[in-house]
Amino acid sequence: MGGFTFIEVLAVLSIVALATLGVLALRDWATSNARISEAKSQVAAIQSGVQQWRPRNGVYTGVSVDALTQVASLPISWGDGSSINPWGGDIQISVDSTDATRYIVRLTNIRVSEEGQRLSRDFSSIAESVSFSGNTFEATFQG
Repeated sequence: MGGFTFIEVLAVLSIVALATLGVLALRDWATSNARISEAKSQVAAIQSGVQQWRPRNGVYTGVSVDALTQVASLPISWGDGSSINPWGGDIQISVDSTDATRYIVRLTNIRVSEEGQRLSRDFSSIAESVSFSGNTFEATFQG
């Protein structure tokens, strides 16, 4: 007979299963990196937009995604910031209640805690303060 033995078929199926697991892990890693990269780009756009919007006195009272989109400092498609971050959550910008010369950027609904922790680590050197708790990333920037 010219067929394959059970052991040969089992070996081939095992190799295919291992290759599939490797591809799935690589896809998850790439998806995670893409979300983090997009979030970092969004925060960079916000930083640039806030600098364009900033009043001469340097006080950020009234800053928001909506205020920045109304003067085209952020893309108009961002609207009020609802459901636009890479995880489908909101982006919020507000003045720091303890210092009006600082502003806070929040990204909500970050469902993968490792991604929120990575954002915190990546922004820790350029922001005044960063935190990630629950599903919310928050960074405070000096104007």
